[in-house]
Amino acid sequence: MSDIVREWYEDAENIDEMLDWNKRKLKKWEEKVVSLLPEGAQILDVGCGMGREAFALTDMGFSIVGIDISEAAVEQVSKLALQKGYHIPFFHYDGHHLPFQDEAFDVVIIWAQTFGLLYGDSYKSSFLKECKRVLKENGLISFSGHDYEYLKDHYRAQLVERRFYPYPGAEIYWEAFLPQELSKHAEEAGFSVVLCERGEIYKREDGVVLHCLARK
Repeated sequence: MSDIVREWYEDAENIDEMLDWNKRKLKKWEEKVVSLLPEGAQILDVGCGMGREAFALTDMGFSIVGIDISEAAVEQVSKLALQKGYHIPFFHYDGHHLPFQDEAFDVVIIWAQTFGLLYGDSYKSSFLKECKRVLKENGLISFSGHDYEYLKDHYRAQLVERRFYPYPGAEIYWEAFLPQELSKHAEEAGFSVVLCERGEIYKREDGVVLHCLARK
């Protein structure tokens, strides 16, 4: 993962922003995906941040392991988990290699636009294959990204080709996608697509996100 991304998520101010997200639970599209997951599944949460998804999924009976490229975020979310009484292991990783054995998980999630921070097709391809390695046979992967068409209609000034710059003056950006592009990334990594669609975040005026669910 690029130094731009790594530095952004080591910044205390940006970690504090992620902490705010914990005030809201799963998004509508995430709830739909969860309804399709095996009961009590062992889930790897890639880009766990400050634990919004990890805490919510644990409350729903899933077993979660969280990883993040930010050492600061991992340190803070680990403390937060202890404060809240959650026994969730959180680990730092290098953004490329998953520090787990083959076939260790039932599900891998890459939510909250983390997929759009894997700059370039080669990076996405190699990372999805790494996710496939740690998934059990018939395991599921769910990943999401910014919807290019939605951004073009509502945030054109913050788009440079397929790069979405939500923070004025900052170098960090998120890649934006069309639905068929998410499907193509999954298929080229050897997954079978279960669904790929636009999903609501919380309410209609909050906008949409693209998400893809695929099976090993």
